[in-house]
Amino acid sequence: MPARDGVPLPARPQTDAAMHIVRRHMPWAAGAGLVPLPGVDLASIATVQLHMMTALATHYGVAFNRDAAKSVAATLMATVLERSLAGGVGSLIKLLPGVGTVAGLLVLPGMAAAATYAMGRVFVMHFESGGTFLDLDPAKAEAHFREALAKGPACA
Repeated sequence: MPARDGVPLPARPQTDAAMHIVRRHMPWAAGAGLVPLPGVDLASIATVQLHMMTALATHYGVAFNRDAAKSVAATLMATVLERSLAGGVGSLIKLLPGVGTVAGLLVLPGMAAAATYAMGRVFVMHFESGGTFLDLDPAKAEAHFREALAKGPACA
């Protein structure tokens, strides 16, 4: 147990620390959804999510594999777009002058934060079960992702 000024600190479970990483990235993903340029906003959200996966991999001592992480992230984000076109439409609607920008800015940040939470939950569960980026089954991950997305970050 680590000590601070000679006083032992209570051990914090690994899951709580991992979920802190996830929650810390949610506002950044929402902020990335505020980027007013269609396509750039989605790329910014993906960058935040890749950063979160890197931090989770470091936390769990798992070797980070950028290509595998990008592949899984793309699969899971396609689930969001399939389930609710809010992500894609939120980005594309920004092309409409005035009202489109406002509408896109209202939709995409919330969807980005929720998707980041759900993706984080998937990786936390997977890493805690001893998994790596290379052995993540996209079909199983998608089922967990949908469940976490439906429950939302309020259950964190």
